[in-house]
Amino acid sequence: MTAPRVGAIRPGLDGQPVLLARAATGDERAVNELYDLYAGPLYGFGLRRLADPDLAEELVQRVMTRLWQLADRYDGSRSSVRTWVFTIARTTVIDLYRRQRRSDAVADIPDRAQEGDELDALLLAEVMRAALERLSPQHREVLALAYFAGLSQVEVANRLGLPLGTVKSRTYYALKALRLACDELGVTG
Repeated sequence: MTAPRVGAIRPGLDGQPVLLARAATGDERAVNELYDLYAGPLYGFGLRRLADPDLAEELVQRVMTRLWQLADRYDGSRSSVRTWVFTIARTTVIDLYRRQRRSDAVADIPDRAQEGDELDALLLAEVMRAALERLSPQHREVLALAYFAGLSQVEVANRLGLPLGTVKSRTYYALKALRLACDELGVTG
């Protein structure tokens, strides 16, 4: 099999959930379109993670098969199709890594599996964006000021005109809600 072209997923493909729904009904054309969209990026992801072209190809096949099998379970309110696909890919990489580790065929995978790369950063940013969207506006505001703007809780309280205790409480519940949203999106840690 020839390796898929490594490339970026084209942004703005609002029809992906529709493609997934069509694939769930057995629409071969939809499955082929999903393959065309994701085979290259999945192959690149697998190659960076597994450092083996054959395993990267296997990753593409496993993820696409799993995507087709689970297409009817996709919930667009929980994540974008891209986030869902790469969540499946990360799980599959772990499975492939464990299989390889048991056979001791690839000694340097642990180092590569821990290296951060651009795709992981994009995936994490996408998941965090989706998780933050699930929070109330008050929770998002407190987290944005405290964690993204780097303000202390006293500064957040002054900026919002709220008592310090309210800011502390909102921060606590916002982080709790964010953890729950991340768990629902399949991200733990």
